[in-house]
Amino acid sequence: MAIPYLTSTTLPYGSRVVTIGSVGYIANNYSVSQSLNVIERQDSLGAPNGAIGIQQAKTGSAQVQLATSSTTAPAAGDTFSADSVTYFLTEISKPEEAQGFKVVDISFRESV
Repeated sequence: MAIPYLTSTTLPYGSRVVTIGSVGYIANNYSVSQSLNVIERQDSLGAPNGAIGIQQAKTGSAQVQLATSSTTAPAAGDTFSADSVTYFLTEISKPEEAQGFKVVDISFRESV
């Protein structure tokens, strides 16, 4: 469950402020991961004899808090930057009210 914040000055580990479009959101459980697409080579007997890893685009997820009931929820395709990387939103959940504030689950992918 997200913790409501009146200010963004003291955020726990795993949270940060992200600006999506022109609106600042507190993002709880902010997580980014990166993976490799591994292609393996086999000899004539099927034993592995080589592999190569191709770096994939970073992906992530978070739960963003809407500051007020009038704050517009982000939309798929909206962009934001974090750690010198630009991301675009790929999935957005329906806003849900939790303890007097609204939260939205988002998924995002690196813009390459």
